[in-house]
Amino acid sequence: MRKILLGLLVGLSLVIAPAVGQAAVKTSKRAAGEDQVVALLNQIREAHGLSDFSVSAPLRRAALFHSADMLAKGYFDHSSPTEAWDARIARYLEAPLVGENIAWGQGSYGSPAGIVSQWMHSAAHRAIILTPGLHRIGIGLATGTFAGAPGAVMATADFAA
Repeated sequence: MRKILLGLLVGLSLVIAPAVGQAAVKTSKRAAGEDQVVALLNQIREAHGLSDFSVSAPLRRAALFHSADMLAKGYFDHSSPTEAWDARIARYLEAPLVGENIAWGQGSYGSPAGIVSQWMHSAAHRAIILTPGLHRIGIGLATGTFAGAPGAVMATADFAA
């Protein structure tokens, strides 16, 4: 009995280990994408004579929550079905000035460069990125199926003074 149980445990650990490894790869890939978005936005700000954004852990948590929530619940909006966007950010961080950009896409449109391009080609999103009083940022990227599109990347950028 003991050998069978041990064999079962070893078998289970072999099944669980690849899943844990895959989760770590997905997490590091997401974090690398988020870092790329920040780097691209800071290049744009520098080109406009503005200071770089500093990454804020609370804003990142707010942004990641929102991106994952939009994917899970199948909506695309700044406010969730139950909470206004600014109230959500306030749950994570208090600031006198906040802003938010969202985007989604597949393939090149879901890449860091594609996401930033979408924002820079929208007057309202561009204005937020180039607001001098916003100094902190949190980027949250989530990948899944959205509107029937597999491999969609949902992006949220939360900003604060």
